[in-house]
Amino acid sequence: MDEDLHTTGPAPDAARRTHDRERRQARLVLAGRAESVADLAMLIDALGLDPREDHEPSGRRE
Repeated sequence: MDEDLHTTGPAPDAARRTHDRERRQARLVLAGRAESVADLAMLIDALGLDPREDHEPSGRRE
């Protein structure tokens, strides 16, 4: 099932923004703990945290 879809239709924008913020926070935590760039890339890939999959531009702050 697509993570952006609910039984009633597409996820509201607020829920999508929350999801994207959580993904960015997870990447920051990984970046702070990874021993190398290669380790970070492997972890981001393994956990499905690719920034290209976010719906909101990474530079945008609320």
